[in-house]
Amino acid sequence: MKRSILATLAVASLATMSLTGATAANATSPAAATVAMTAPHAAAQSADISQLRQQFNDYIAGLDLDADTRAAAEAAGSSDDALVAAAAKSLAQVKAALTDAGVDNEWTSGAIDPDGYDCSTTEFREWARAQTAQIDPASWDWYQNGFLGLSPDLLLQYWTLMKTPTNPHDTPLGPNGANTNELARTFTNLQRFWDVDTSDVGLVSLDAKVLGPDGAADRQHVYDGLSEISPLGALFLQIGVEGGLGSGRLNGFPGGVDNPMFSLNAFAIDPAHSGDSQETLEALGITRRVAVGQGILQMWNELGLGRVAGRAVMAHEFGHQVQYSDNLFETDITDEAEATRRTELMADAFGTYFMVHKRGESLNKAYTLQDLQTFYNVGDCSFSSPGHHGTPNQRYHSSAWAAGLAKSADDQGHVLPSLTVADSFETMLPEIVAPDAH
Repeated sequence: MKRSILATLAVASLATMSLTGATAANATSPAAATVAMTAPHAAAQSADISQLRQQFNDYIAGLDLDADTRAAAEAAGSSDDALVAAAAKSLAQVKAALTDAGVDNEWTSGAIDPDGYDCSTTEFREWARAQTAQIDPASWDWYQNGFLGLSPDLLLQYWTLMKTPTNPHDTPLGPNGANTNELARTFTNLQRFWDVDTSDVGLVSLDAKVLGPDGAADRQHVYDGLSEISPLGALFLQIGVEGGLGSGRLNGFPGGVDNPMFSLNAFAIDPAHSGDSQETLEALGITRRVAVGQGILQMWNELGLGRVAGRAVMAHEFGHQVQYSDNLFETDITDEAEATRRTELMADAFGTYFMVHKRGESLNKAYTLQDLQTFYNVGDCSFSSPGHHGTPNQRYHSSAWAAGLAKSADDQGHVLPSLTVADSFETMLPEIVAPDAH
């Protein structure tokens, strides 16, 4: 049965998939439970839940809420079970909208056999693990889990969605804006390169400035917007984020809001392709965009790939916009992991074709190798995850194939139609993803 794959985390679910099993800590002490609880299904002790419920009730008592929201909040705070159930429902609503937008990735599915594939760690994962190890465990847990699963991570994602894109040259990117001009030029080139209309695609940065001392108004903007999706979810997020900030959880991150783990990601969205959430996202003023994280740019710079990798990441994200325009998320593949892998490897190919092409970034041989290394580094081994983007080898080979497609063309000035590149990629996909273990 043909189906539409609507959730496409661009580049990777970088902070989560690549660090599976390697976070600084998952446990939460009772003393930290006010702002750092695990997700509802994993809430450990009823005493902790009761404490949270009391704090929730105290919190809403002082808020000016409309009658319906207050009634729902009071019902949620009527018992421990009601609070956990309300949080679980709210979290599902919030994440559904993020998933539809192409930002979040919380599906479950099954079934690519890992035994047939060569898959190992990469410089990216080792770098990210080292960064995470420096973060205070309670602060890291607060960032991931917040108040019964409604976490600061969700606030950053929604803030990135709700930003208003500006001129690309006015979007600070990279440490101290070091990558701004180069990425702005690349973004403009991408809009000219492909044969689809992307004039309405904007560029925004993914960062954590909204958590800083000057971000209160912006955080409130997110809470107000989120209440259109889930009023209780907005309250849970607000109490968790503001409580954590007030108790100094941000201090547990070296560098504060500039810590790269807040923004080790990138994504592309098109509200017109967000399924059930389209009307809501458009009502919130969310527009078509590419978001590039400050953290991922810092990482590439520190790994020595900054001259190429930031542009390659952007080109991959823009590849998703091409896929949206060409309806290339439509597939007969029914397994979510394989379906996501297909679209992500295709975006790798789109990105590298642009990077190598004479009318794109026209990379030389040495820089082309850095492009391939970039995609190798963001490969993952989460074979059964619905967010599986391809192993390091698969991402390398997809990019290498696209580089060859550009370099071998008789007419180096001709850009192939996007659908022609996609069709050629589909032909090569079985070979790209074939088992490679020896």
